[in-house]
Amino acid sequence: MEKLSLHQIQHQLMDFLIKDDQTIEQEIMTQGNVDNKTRLNIYKNAYFSRLRDVIDTDHEVLGLYLGDKLFEQMVAGYIKINPSNNTSLRQYADKLPDYLQQFPPFSEHPILSELAHFERMLLTAFDAQEADRFNRQSLQEIPHENWPTMSFRLHPSVQICQFQWSTVESWQALKAKKNPEQAVKSPKQWLLWRNSERLTEFRSLEFVEQHLIDMLLHGNDFSSLCDYLLEINTDEDASNVALSYILKWVDQGILRQ
Repeated sequence: MEKLSLHQIQHQLMDFLIKDDQTIEQEIMTQGNVDNKTRLNIYKNAYFSRLRDVIDTDHEVLGLYLGDKLFEQMVAGYIKINPSNNTSLRQYADKLPDYLQQFPPFSEHPILSELAHFERMLLTAFDAQEADRFNRQSLQEIPHENWPTMSFRLHPSVQICQFQWSTVESWQALKAKKNPEQAVKSPKQWLLWRNSERLTEFRSLEFVEQHLIDMLLHGNDFSSLCDYLLEINTDEDASNVALSYILKWVDQGILRQ
């Protein structure tokens, strides 16, 4: 019999784990009283158990929303079409929102995909790299003449998303061990970030603030923020309004130096 390469054996093992292809059996030795089939099944059970634990840990609230039966159905379906292909399991469930959006019965309830997306964003915000943040003292040190051309950058942990359903409200209820209200259409923009105490925070965004943050993302300077605010409300002191937003963002720790 031709000796298989390590690469071929690895592929056969994955075919066994994912497709239940038994070809790999002939490459596995019986050891003591444990035959090759038993040894393979021990490995298979450990593989699925480890991936299940990752999804369960990353998506605790989604699991509460689904309940045990649907959660196990989701896990089995996701693992089947998304084998682990990375040495780190941190990103293993990154495709879970897409899975929930595409496959019934989960796709019939779009809030499920949004819940998974929200929990992935919380993880991303928590794991983001650190960077020095602006504080009020560092703002005061900016020369007055530099303010018009001053561009502010967001902290690496900042995440922005839009949900169409009462997703975050449902997440908050379950996190507080309460039953969530029935899912309703509730389009909102959300801002997520990790504060200076390494705690993840989030809040909804009104349109004007959302637009201003989008301007920051596109490199617009302070004078551009003022021009936009003056355009939408000529009765306001645009520079003071823009400064009030900057101060709020500084206090919340979402601007980096």
